Amino acid sequence: MSANNRFVFEGLAELRAELRNLPAALTHEASAIVVHAAEGAANAVRVEYGRHRVTGHLMNSVTVTQPEAGSYGVAMVVKVTDPIAWLFDHGSQARHWAGDKSTGIMFAKDGPTPPTHVFVKTMIAARRRMYEELAALLERHGLQVTGEP
Repeated sequence: MSANNRFVFEGLAELRAELRNLPAALTHEASAIVVHAAEGAANAVRVEYGRHRVTGHLMNSVTVTQPEAGSYGVAMVVKVTDPIAWLFDHGSQARHWAGDKSTGIMFAKDGPTPPTHVFVKTMIAARRRMYEELAALLERHGLQVTGEP
C-alpha cells in the first residue's frame, strides 16, 4: 500500500505575487483615505474657529503634517499651534480680583466661556469615518474586518 496523495495548487505563483503586492496596494489606497480624513478634519476645525474669528490666529494655526510612517504605514497629524486654542476648546472660568489686580482679563467682560470641544469632537468624528473607510478598503481586498473601531 502506497500513499500517492498529491496537492496541486493552480495559480500559486499569482497568489504569492498578489500577497507580496497587497501591503503596497493597501498602503497606497489607505494613504488617500488618511490624508483626506486629516485635511477634512483640519478644514472643519478651521471653519468652526473662523465663526469666532477676531484676529484669525486661531484659525490659521491649524496645521496638517505627515510624519514618516515606514514602508507600509500612513500617518497624519492635525495640530493647532495657537496658545489660545486650549482655552477656546476647554472654556474659561470667570476672572476674580485679588486686591487691586485682576487675576486675568481674558473674557472678563463676558464672564466665563463654556467649553466648545471643537477640536476633540471633530477629530473623533473624522477618525471614526476614516476607520470605516479603511475597514471598507480591507473588505474590498477580500479581508474580513470585525469589531468596532
